[in-house]
Amino acid sequence: MAGKVYDVVVVGSGAAGGTLSAHLARHGVGVALVEGGPKINTRTDFNTHAMPFDFPNRHIPTMKPGRQGFDSERSRGVGGKTLTWNAVAWRFSQRDFKGHSYEGAGEDWPMEYKDLEPYYTAIEREVGVCGNRDGLEDLPDGEFLPPVPMKCSDLIVKRGADKLGVKVIHVRKATLSRARFGRPACHFCGNCMAGCDVVAKYNSADVHIAPALKTGRLDLIHNAVVHEVAVSKENRVTGVRYVHRETRAEGEVLGRVVVVACACVQSVALLLMSRSRLYPNGLANSSGHLGKHFIPHFTGGVECFLKDLTGKPPVNDEGFLDHAYVPSFMHNRKRNYARSFGIQFNYQNRRAVGWARDIPGFGKAYKEAVTARYPAFLTFSPYGEMLPNAKSFLDLDTEKKDAYGLPLARRHVTWLDNDLRIFRSMTEWSKRILEAAGAEILAVSDEPRTNHELGGCRMGSDPRTSVVNGWCQSHDVKNLFVVDGSVFPSASEKNPTHTIMALAGRTADHIAGRLKKGEL
Repeated sequence: MAGKVYDVVVVGSGAAGGTLSAHLARHGVGVALVEGGPKINTRTDFNTHAMPFDFPNRHIPTMKPGRQGFDSERSRGVGGKTLTWNAVAWRFSQRDFKGHSYEGAGEDWPMEYKDLEPYYTAIEREVGVCGNRDGLEDLPDGEFLPPVPMKCSDLIVKRGADKLGVKVIHVRKATLSRARFGRPACHFCGNCMAGCDVVAKYNSADVHIAPALKTGRLDLIHNAVVHEVAVSKENRVTGVRYVHRETRAEGEVLGRVVVVACACVQSVALLLMSRSRLYPNGLANSSGHLGKHFIPHFTGGVECFLKDLTGKPPVNDEGFLDHAYVPSFMHNRKRNYARSFGIQFNYQNRRAVGWARDIPGFGKAYKEAVTARYPAFLTFSPYGEMLPNAKSFLDLDTEKKDAYGLPLARRHVTWLDNDLRIFRSMTEWSKRILEAAGAEILAVSDEPRTNHELGGCRMGSDPRTSVVNGWCQSHDVKNLFVVDGSVFPSASEKNPTHTIMALAGRTADHIAGRLKKGEL
């Protein structure tokens, strides 16, 4: 709204921005939530139940024809990646927060598990996380709805893993296994990463933003692609400037506090674009560490067929995707590297049968071989923790621009010896588990691939080597906060979204308290 000065301007409406905005509104704080993408009808806009044969070249677009959203990194939609995530929700452990203290490698967080524990609990209570209390030191238990049952393929893998002394547990997801909060339980109908048209799976648009809008303390400004966080000569951020996604008109939203919560790479890019006389190398970058220490998860993969399921009748088991998980188990085993890995698996997926190209044969015999293996196909996707290194960083490409005339973000990733040792170990363990389960191995990844993007705006206690402090507050500009995966000083091997949401809740409490005291 023109001329209005909000208490807080939040950029980005995904897991971080949606959670933080809703929590601030509950505190009575006036919030403007600025999102680069359009409003999305989560019930009707996604191709949740589509099949490849319905589309040219067997490619299923994310959005239905005529629906807008998810067309680029800078314009997705209200709800962000929570609309199309897999909803896996792990708590980090004390070892994850203090990895350097445990192993002498990587970076410690400027907080401990006990500091975030109540916020993990709060998030689990308000969004609904299903899972089992497994009593694992490195994977803290939470407040869970009942877990979903393991599938036949999960039990076959578990049998093989048991032979090697490796645990297989129920997955923990922000997806309802029992009806709660006016939302139905999951009924396993379609692909979770193609939208959930009943909101059994958490998304920030329906679960956090919509209720917050009803309070009257939250204004939603969508289709506003933010390209600058403005800073005054007094070294205070004053709001954000944006270009309208459809009209290309320039706009501005004013606020006493600004929170950047766009997602890792996009948040770093926005801060790097926000150059000024005070900050010629990017906003709040006096340390020179903005963009550095990019630590995405790396994954590999083993594709196989479970012989016990070969030739069995096919079933539709795509809904909910993975039901089980191999948690980190290497910390107490002898190894030649720091950190560990976990394994997600069992993405039987009617949408992608590319593996059929690798099956030998021709004609009737070939078709029979593919048909027999269809119900038996399984993927193993181990995730490893990358350690920070100076050669992995984010910057802006001044030559290449996006549709809005803004520089594209560039990712630079260099694998160090420790990363490659983890990759080889997690690949070998994946093969061992699958072979013990009686699998026929089809393909094995030979090099790591990046996944969840983290780092680039790391938190820390020392302003000389970090960008924000333990409250996600800029060391340089006291009324600027950054809340998303970019602030992670270390990655863990666990999916990061639950931790991002817990950080958002903690930061919201901190901002609300400081505003009340007149300290921001």
